[in-house]
Amino acid sequence: MRLKKIVRLPAEYFEGLHIGNVLFPSLYQFENGLRILLNSYLTTCYGANWWDVSLKPRLQAVFDYADNQQKKLNAMPWIGASSVVAVVPIHLVTLGHLEEVVKAYKSDCIPQLFPTMEFFLGHMEVIKRVRNMYSHMFPCITKGDCQVAKNEIRVLSLHINSKLP
Repeated sequence: MRLKKIVRLPAEYFEGLHIGNVLFPSLYQFENGLRILLNSYLTTCYGANWWDVSLKPRLQAVFDYADNQQKKLNAMPWIGASSVVAVVPIHLVTLGHLEEVVKAYKSDCIPQLFPTMEFFLGHMEVIKRVRNMYSHMFPCITKGDCQVAKNEIRVLSLHINSKLP
């Protein structure tokens, strides 16, 4: 597929673009699968209002971040509008925030969702690092970086898939 260049970047910058496009579909599935799993599981543990009743006092900063994102969404409702998927607060937080949720609910999530906290955090560290390289347009991202992240995503996805319907 030929890429239309809209900015005259040096040629070496375009390699990162092609490499990152290989990673994004896996990252998208993983991050949204983790959101669905956590929301579903914590709803079972704490009820339908778990975000307001339980998360808010535990992780005020994450709650506030999602609230601010919701305000931005409300200011431009035509961006991100979907009749297929209802946006819930957990959709509005970052991958790092999702990690914080697992840490805050360790007694609920370990070993029910992931074998140990170290297992979860170790895999997440690699995924987040490569994800941030791609998202922040780091020009030195390599095919190897993306492959390592995809491998880590596969490992955690096995656990996510074993808990999703």
